[in-house]
Amino acid sequence: MIAAVQPNLLEVTDLSVTLRGNRILEQISLAVKKGHIHALTGPNGAGKTTLMRSVMGGMPHQGTIRFLFRDSCRLGYVPQFLEFDHSVPITVFDFLFLMLKRVPVFLGRRRAMRERITAILAATNCAHLIDRCVGQLSGGEFRRVLLAQALEPKPELLLLDEPASNIDEVGIRQFEEMLISLRDQHGITILMVSHSLDMISRVADRVTAINRSIFYDGSPDGLTHFDLQQQYKILG
Repeated sequence: MIAAVQPNLLEVTDLSVTLRGNRILEQISLAVKKGHIHALTGPNGAGKTTLMRSVMGGMPHQGTIRFLFRDSCRLGYVPQFLEFDHSVPITVFDFLFLMLKRVPVFLGRRRAMRERITAILAATNCAHLIDRCVGQLSGGEFRRVLLAQALEPKPELLLLDEPASNIDEVGIRQFEEMLISLRDQHGITILMVSHSLDMISRVADRVTAINRSIFYDGSPDGLTHFDLQQQYKILG
């Protein structure tokens, strides 16, 4: 039996970005299929984060970005970095409480909110961190908390900017398992930026490699470390 071809969920056509007279992206066209993990890779300064920000509507650009949502029409986003004062004694519960609530909650509802946040954290296997101070979390632990927040409410498209940065090998494998589960068990489409070809080969259905313009778009098996090394030389 021939597998059904998945429809596109995101289509980027002829996207170009110019900042302060410098061309950051040039004629980028790609399609992210529903239910896939689609990776963006390339050397530092190649425009990957700029492309991600353009998709989120936070970057002026030329060209078209088209969403073909069918379900929740929601975007989730996990940034590569989140600046905060590590000396502030804020717990994971407080952190998510502030991000989820727009109005003050009276003490009588605090228990219900704690139950909700515990359930949110459980989705990324980190409910046990609820009373830990955010500043004491490891890179992998904090990334899982950010991912949990991005999944509430459930997005149709999840954007991840370098999800494996500052995480050890064990943490990377755990994160990969979560991404595969989000795709296979929860039907969430994922667009992620990653420098790791090893991670991309293990989890991604398709990879688009850019160095201001696209130099590869296809199966992860067809992109080699040599290809990336050559693009680093070009950029340098």
